[in-house]
Amino acid sequence: MFALHRTLAAAGLLFLSIAARAGDVITLTSGEWMPYISERAPHYGPISRIVTEAFALEGVKVNYVFRPWSRAYLEAVSGGANGTLVWSTSERDADRMRNFHFSDVIFEGKSVFFYRRSFEWNRRSLAGVRLGGTAGYEYLFDKDPLLTIDRTAPSDELNFRKLAAGRFDVFPANLDVGRYILREELTPEQALQVTWDSKPYNITPYHLLLNKKDPSSRRYMALFNKGLKKLKESGKYAEYMQSLK
Repeated sequence: MFALHRTLAAAGLLFLSIAARAGDVITLTSGEWMPYISERAPHYGPISRIVTEAFALEGVKVNYVFRPWSRAYLEAVSGGANGTLVWSTSERDADRMRNFHFSDVIFEGKSVFFYRRSFEWNRRSLAGVRLGGTAGYEYLFDKDPLLTIDRTAPSDELNFRKLAAGRFDVFPANLDVGRYILREELTPEQALQVTWDSKPYNITPYHLLLNKKDPSSRRYMALFNKGLKKLKESGKYAEYMQSLK
């Protein structure tokens, strides 16, 4: 009888543990970044879907709050949310490293040079090339004294319109974002004016960030990484990423 009671008690504890895990809810902030993440997209976009389902595999529900990017970051820093997605990291991002735990890589963004079809493209040198750039963005070649970048446009979309119109000849941008803009935001006639170099000049890994001040963040991060691995092994991850093409 004692053994039976002990077995029932252990089963009850296991049930409570599973129930507690099933009731876990976290809040993540994000900005708009089509085609990856958007409040207007099904499942909030393929990257949000990957994050949602990776957590769900480990019994955690995700609530999303969409903000302008700077506010999304600050809310996650202040503890107004558990974390934020998706962000890169480098030596220039000491603040992110100080404030957040970084997940395993969720995806890698490829940066390429888009250019006018009528332009004689030579990736070996950008010297003398009329370059476009988005206001507020940092580029790997920013400090090259031989380059001049027209940063008057506040968005990638406007820069692609300027590129199609011949206001400059080359525009560096994320490959998936660029193809989305050419496909969804420009007219067919405008899009036909633009092509791109298929070889990326930079590949950037992106991560989920969870606030270091929250003692539960390490557990949530471990659960997320475990769920992300399962999602990749199931083939679902590749399916969702394929939707970007």
